[in-house]
Formats: sequence, C-alpha cells, structure tokens
Amino acid sequence: MSEMEKFDYEAVQDRETMRQYLNTLIEGIENGKILLRSEKESVLLAPTELIRFSLKAKRKPGKSKITIKLSWNDFPSDILRDKGNAIQIST
Repeated sequence: MSEMEKFDYEAVQDRETMRQYLNTLIEGIENGKILLRSEKESVLLAPTELIRFSLKAKRKPGKSKITIKLSWNDFPSDILRDKGNAIQIST
C-alpha cells in the first residue's frame, strides 16, 4: 500500500445493528479480511495473527462510552505478544 487509505463512519444505530456489525468484524478477524465500504469510501484490511487490543470505558451522568481499538502491523513479527496482562469482559 503506497498511500494511506482512510475510512470514517459515524451513526446512531440500534443494539441489533451494532451486534451485527460486531459479529461481522469478528468474522473478518477470523478470516483475515475486513472490507469497510460506504457510498464515499472503502478500505480492505487484512488482520494478522497478532492484534494489539485497546479498550477504554467511561461513564458520566447521562452518557457512557466504550472505545475499542484494534491495530496490527502488516509484518506480524514486528509485534511482541503481551503476556500476563489480561482483562475480563462479561455481561
């Protein structure tokens, strides 16, 4: 990839639509291929075996927020797996 490709999307969605988006992202991670597309732009991503995971959450009166960030190097040997730094996610 010689130039940066960028995809931005923001919308208010119901929980079922969000669940479908997240499940599709999970499938893309499992298959090593995620295609993001809108009317204006698109980007094809190829997640590698080692993915950096960042999770942030905050809550204040009247508003809550979760930020999930996944990133990887196209050359996975450049990333070292973090050991012993696990979190729990539950419902």
